[in-house]
Amino acid sequence: MNKPTLFATAAALIAGSSIVLAQTTPPGAQPRPAPTLPTTATTVNSAKAQIEASGYSNVKDLRRQDDGSWLARATKNNTEVAVSVDTKGTVTQMAQ
Repeated sequence: MNKPTLFATAAALIAGSSIVLAQTTPPGAQPRPAPTLPTTATTVNSAKAQIEASGYSNVKDLRRQDDGSWLARATKNNTEVAVSVDTKGTVTQMAQ
């Protein structure tokens, strides 16, 4: 094999192996699963659980707002009040 052919072959092998290495997952790295959106039932249950964990009971009329927050009616200290749950899970009693 002459020198120009030898160099061309070596360059092709190096370039090809670089492409393969760039497309492989590093050792020990976990591939990321595709994100999944929660179902409505799970999200409703999560919002209700947040409200109940904040000391409210009898949660009803739970509905999702366009911004992703939740509104509901709930009871605390024997009084029915309006509450909201923001997208971070923070429960706030609404002014009446």
